[in-house]
Amino acid sequence: MTIVFDTSVLSPMFDNDDRIFRALSKHKYDRALIPLAADAEIRFGFAYGNRTTKNLGDYRLFIGQFNLEIVVPDQDTAVIYADLAAWCRRHGVSLSNNDLWIAAACVQTGGSLVTLDQDFARLPQIRRIDLTI
Repeated sequence: MTIVFDTSVLSPMFDNDDRIFRALSKHKYDRALIPLAADAEIRFGFAYGNRTTKNLGDYRLFIGQFNLEIVVPDQDTAVIYADLAAWCRRHGVSLSNNDLWIAAACVQTGGSLVTLDQDFARLPQIRRIDLTI
């Protein structure tokens, strides 16, 4: 199984939130992905904070430690994004652009989204992993 991380889970994982790690340990996966949009949100938090250099170094170690892959959108991702955005508009679902890119990456890779953000529950196109913590 492929899992795709949303920023709402990455942030507490990076802060060593044991609840997230315990909840994740109940799931078996062979591939763990971070969509570029989630990576950018994490990096924005570091850039806006006071410990940018330290956090970026720790983040690189974190990515290596958990064998995480950053997935970059391509034209296929853009097509999926457009379909999801149109579906949301037609169904009155409001998601941020970054959440739509994360959802598109999830659909494209066939992954299950690991998130604490309930907004994704409104997208039937997304398989989610419920991390009850």
